[in-house]
Amino acid sequence: MASEERVKGSKGKTSLQNRVLAYVSEHPGAKLSAIEGGVGTPRIEVAEAIQGLIHQGKLRKEEETREYYPIL
Repeated sequence: MASEERVKGSKGKTSLQNRVLAYVSEHPGAKLSAIEGGVGTPRIEVAEAIQGLIHQGKLRKEEETREYYPIL
């Protein structure tokens, strides 16, 4: 059962990352609050998805303005 939960959790994270990346691709320069509203997911989960995308090299954060941009 624990392995099922891990697989389910991994799929959920991937799905959320895909939704976040799609939103930021359509709204370059979006801030965390806009992304949160756009994907309809709590801020903490969106922030984790964003960090994963940054780590994967798919998203970047403009530190000064706190805006997010896709890396194409």
